[in-house]
Amino acid sequence: MRYLSWIITLPIALVIVSFAVSNRDPIDLALWPLPFEITVPLYVAVLTALVLGFLAGGLVAWGADRKYRVAARVRGRKASQLERDLAREREQRTIAEKRVAEAAQTLAAANTLPALTADAAARRPLAVTRIETAKAH
Repeated sequence: MRYLSWIITLPIALVIVSFAVSNRDPIDLALWPLPFEITVPLYVAVLTALVLGFLAGGLVAWGADRKYRVAARVRGRKASQLERDLAREREQRTIAEKRVAEAAQTLAAANTLPALTADAAARRPLAVTRIETAKAH
């Protein structure tokens, strides 16, 4: 990329230097309503006009792109907010998954206790036992 900038800049600089050397004749510059008049070389007047035109064009282009810069700034803020929301949701999901895992471990431990299973069989309603017996016949 650096070479490309040199390939472009060097010929432009050579043209500018050649123009300046070739056009050293003095000219008088005056602004009509003002009484001032200055004498400058022709190349200074031409290059100054080119630079001022370049700056004016850049200013106009920058102003025309304002709505796009504002929209990009708004989208950037929205993206940052959404990233923060996503991080918070992921953290909450991790906490919820830990709670579910703890509850599953507690439930698994409760189901493996022999006293609880025997107690659960003793508490079984008589109607359920009769229905199962009737289905077996």
